[in-house]
Amino acid sequence: MDNSDYLDSIAMTYSEDIGFESMLMKYKIIEVRKFIRGKTMLDIGCGVGTLTRALAGYFEKVVGIDGAAVKIQKAKEKNNKKNIIYKQCLIENFKSDLQFDFIVSTNVLEHVADPAIFLAQVKQMLAGDGIVVMTVPNALGLHKRIGKYMGIIEDFYKLTPADLEKGHKRVYDMETLENEFRNAGFNPVHIGGILLKPLSHSQMETWDQKIVDALYEVGKELPGYCSSLLIAATH
Repeated sequence: MDNSDYLDSIAMTYSEDIGFESMLMKYKIIEVRKFIRGKTMLDIGCGVGTLTRALAGYFEKVVGIDGAAVKIQKAKEKNNKKNIIYKQCLIENFKSDLQFDFIVSTNVLEHVADPAIFLAQVKQMLAGDGIVVMTVPNALGLHKRIGKYMGIIEDFYKLTPADLEKGHKRVYDMETLENEFRNAGFNPVHIGGILLKPLSHSQMETWDQKIVDALYEVGKELPGYCSSLLIAATH
């Protein structure tokens, strides 16, 4: 199975436009949008293009790349923006004459084989005064902490069956995420959390939107306990 087939197989059961992931994407868009700058944007691991489309209006040129052919096909079908170009490829195969002012990548870093190589490639693509914003799941999120006290989780940093099913190769907390970026030569300007989530995705899918919105607001006070982490960094 090549990389595209492997990523397509994951996409069949996991996508940011399905279930609670679609609700979580709403808050990711809000948080990522705070760091927008410049005229050109690259979305690495753009999936079906939900975030790409939401941010495209702020830029003159937008490129979204993803290794899963099935997701790029969906992104193209949903595309209603003339300034977006979608390409099916992995970052190591992506070629561009541009250096991008704004690079975003949501829930990709935990999937890549070598994060140091990945971040070095991102750094080369980032304009001198540009900014990169990435999100990853939080190993120390509230639902993980509750799971440990329930005896469901023994080790926050051990990959769970759900992690493996999604293709995760590692987990991050705020400190390890910051260290990853600093070791790659980036200057982190912000590290925060997105959404306080006490239970699993499936358990929260039917919750009232007002409750989840309230948890998003409370999460701003407890970033280390949030479901997702966000880092913004410059050269």
